Amino acid sequence: MNRVVIISGASSGIGAATALALAEHVRLVLVARRRERLDELAARIRAAGGQALAIAIDLTAANAPTEVVAQAVAHYGSLDAVVNNAGVFEAAAIGSISPDHLERLWRLNVAAPMLLTQAALVHLRGRNGGWIINISSTAAEAAYTGCGVYAGTKAALEVWSRTLREELRGTNVRVGVVAPGATDTEVWPADSTFDRARMCRAADVAAAVRFMLEAPASASIDRVVVAPPGGPF
Repeated sequence: MNRVVIISGASSGIGAATALALAEHVRLVLVARRRERLDELAARIRAAGGQALAIAIDLTAANAPTEVVAQAVAHYGSLDAVVNNAGVFEAAAIGSISPDHLERLWRLNVAAPMLLTQAALVHLRGRNGGWIINISSTAAEAAYTGCGVYAGTKAALEVWSRTLREELRGTNVRVGVVAPGATDTEVWPADSTFDRARMCRAADVAAAVRFMLEAPASASIDRVVVAPPGGPF
């Protein structure tokens, strides 16, 4: 248990599932806004013999990404990977898009991972096999009614991931994208008409993240798609 991994959006869903999938093998930095949920998850991991530092913070706040990295390095002494999972899903058709909607999705889905990665890079470059993994969505490549802004932010995240990968060629830092389809998490309201049996499971997306992190140094797993078994909908 040597590597230190930051997971943003770790209090529920894909983030929490990823933390549990990695807990046996890495030291975790769990980042989200909900303190109680984070503390519960960290306690569960510690009870099973793992190590977890919980940082309750809003990543869209000024200097929050820098603060997260500083706390992680101060606590563990190093940093090896960042899983940029924090994000917000909100649907809005063209007639309902507002400046607040645009800003809210852009700040958390695009700006926050960029700034957290920027803060982490100075530490990742000094490690053996550093990783940046960005959680995107199949919406980045598809057209779903009402998802124009959300899909646009995920497409931006993917383009930036490709650019960053090229900027880091020749270093020991790899950049990967995991793009899930519709995933059964609490982001979907209880009265949603979608058939949850047709959705991906958060644990399956977490398994893809773990697969990427455990890839040998000779391989860069650039993008993994986790599609719902019931097909797109």
